[in-house]
Amino acid sequence: MKKQPQITEQTRANLTQAFWELYLDRPIEKITVREITERAGYNRATFYLYFRDVYDLFEQLEGEILSQVRALVDNRLLAGDTLDFTNHMGFIVGLAQRFDGYMPRLIAGDPSFGDRLKEIIAPLLDRFIIRDAGLSETEQAVVREFYLSGLLGAITTWMASADGMPISRLIELIVGVVS
Repeated sequence: MKKQPQITEQTRANLTQAFWELYLDRPIEKITVREITERAGYNRATFYLYFRDVYDLFEQLEGEILSQVRALVDNRLLAGDTLDFTNHMGFIVGLAQRFDGYMPRLIAGDPSFGDRLKEIIAPLLDRFIIRDAGLSETEQAVVREFYLSGLLGAITTWMASADGMPISRLIELIVGVVS
């Protein structure tokens, strides 16, 4: 008997949401499969149909987020001759809304997540900001890290803020500083 894809996806989504609710409150080491399944309304066996353990669920989530960010960067932002966020605003807003509340926790909770995010974003800096600066490789590395750390810090602060600054204003601020 084959499972219906929409039911399978909904079950995965429910387990994932239950994990996120727990992860936003405490570290991954303190989260159990039992807590996730109780919160999502499934038994433990159902969890193991989708994930090996809590860490596997976490890695799959990170991978999904990073692959969507990579798609934005590779397929949209690096596609043109200039760095034009406004052309892709709808996609950026959708991505930001989808992961709202999670990104600051991921960056704070898993240092490797921030590093992997920087690796995805670095080609944008190399192509549109650092390329014509006439810097040595060491100087480029320093400037790249400065921009990447600042960008991640800005995104984390923006996503964690309660005032709901529109993403268009965030991009306007960042592009204004970078230009």
